[in-house]
Amino acid sequence: MTITVDPARLSAASALEGPEAPTDVVLSLCVPTYNRARFLEHLFPHIREASQVFDFSYEIVVSDNASPDDTAEVVARFKAEGLPIRYFRQEENKRLSNQFSAFRHARGEFLVYLADDDLMIPEALADNIRFMMENPQIRVVYTPFEIYDALNGERHCLFYHLRKPVEVFQPGQEVDLLKMLVENHVMPEIGIYRAEAVRQLVSAPQFCYWAFAYLATMVSQGPVAFRDVPYYRSVTLTPVMPNRHQEGTHDNLYNWDAFRGGLEFMVFSLLKRLGLTPDRELQRIFRDMVDSFLSMRMHVSLRLWLGRRDYLKAYELITRLSYLNPASVRNIAGVEQLLPLVRAQVLAQLANGIAEIDRLILDGIDDVSGFETTLRDLGLKDHIAVVASSTVGAADDTPKERSFVFLRDEARRAHFMGEGFEKGLIVSTGDIESNFPI
Repeated sequence: MTITVDPARLSAASALEGPEAPTDVVLSLCVPTYNRARFLEHLFPHIREASQVFDFSYEIVVSDNASPDDTAEVVARFKAEGLPIRYFRQEENKRLSNQFSAFRHARGEFLVYLADDDLMIPEALADNIRFMMENPQIRVVYTPFEIYDALNGERHCLFYHLRKPVEVFQPGQEVDLLKMLVENHVMPEIGIYRAEAVRQLVSAPQFCYWAFAYLATMVSQGPVAFRDVPYYRSVTLTPVMPNRHQEGTHDNLYNWDAFRGGLEFMVFSLLKRLGLTPDRELQRIFRDMVDSFLSMRMHVSLRLWLGRRDYLKAYELITRLSYLNPASVRNIAGVEQLLPLVRAQVLAQLANGIAEIDRLILDGIDDVSGFETTLRDLGLKDHIAVVASSTVGAADDTPKERSFVFLRDEARRAHFMGEGFEKGLIVSTGDIESNFPI
C-alpha cells in the first residue's frame, strides 16, 4: 500500500543535509543505539527496502550512546550510499535519555521509535501514517506488535490483541482507557507519535513504566487511538546474533513491577486533572484494575523464570501472586515440585555467596552423589567440593572456617559445633524451610 501526499512534502533522501536542509520531513525513524554496529548493518538495508512503499519523505535519526564499536563508521557508510541518516553521538552512555535525544533531533511530522535490533512491516507502517494524516486531531496511534523470528523469517504471534479495529479515547475518557488496557492486556509501547505531542514529553520515568507514563501525557493533550494494524516486528531470533539479549524479554523478567507504577501514574494523572479525591469504592475499583493487569504480567514473568530454572525468583513471584489471588497459583504447572528445588537452590547460592568456602558437608543425606548433581545443576560453583559428613574424620585438616555444613536433622547442630565448625557456617533444613514456606 502506498500513500499519495502533496508533492511539496516530498524530498530526496540525499537532500536532508546542510544549512538549507528542508524541514518538511513526514516520518522520522528514531533509532537510539549503543554498541550495536552489526545490528545497524542489518537494519539499514531493511529500511532502504521498506522505504520503497513510502510515498512520503522520511529520515533516520540515529542517537549513538557513546558506542565503543564502529557504529559511527557503519552509519557513515550507509549515509554515503544515500540513506537519509542524521547521526548524533552522546559524549557518554546516557541510557534513560538516549531515546529522548533521537526524538528531540527529529524533524518529521510523525515520529516512530525503532530499536536497532527490530524491524518494520512497511505496508502497515505506511497505512498507519495515512490514518494519522486523515485524523489530524490524533496525538498518537498505538498498535500491537508482532513477535518475529528474523533468523528463519517466521511470524509468530501478536504481543496483544485488540477487540475492535480502532478505538479512540478523548481527554476525560481515561477510565475507559484504563479498562481497555487491563481487559486486553495492552502494553502501549509501539506507536506513531505526532511530533508536537512528543515534544511535550520532558522526562523519562525511572520507577513507573515509561509506556504508561507517556500515554498519560498523550491523552492529556488530545485524542489517542489504538488500531489493529501492526507495523512493528519485535525480533526474537536474528541472523546477526542468534543468542543475543532481547530487551522485551528483559522487561518481562525484571521490570514487570514498574508496570504497576506506570498504571498508578496514569490513575494519579487522571484524578489530578479531574480534581477528584477518590472514596474507598473508587480506590478499590482502580486498585482491582491495576492488580488484574499486574497479575497477568507476573504470570508471564513466572513462566520465563521457571523456564530459566531460577526457582528462587519464581518463588518470589508465586508469593506475590498468591497474595493478589491465591487461586491463581494453583494451576501453575510444576508448582508442587517447586519447593524442593527452591530449597536446593537456596543452599547452592548460600554456599556460593560466602567468602573462601571450599567445601560443602552434607549430613543426613542418603544419596550424596544425586544431591550434589542437583546442587551443581542449580548453580553450585565447581570449586566447592561436596562431601558426606561420614567422610570427615578426626584426621581432617581442612580449616573449619572454609567448610559449610548442611544438616538434615537440627539435633545434629550441637555435634558439629562441638567439633569446632563455625556456628555461622551451619545451616539446617529447618532454617531454609522457615524462609520459604509453600
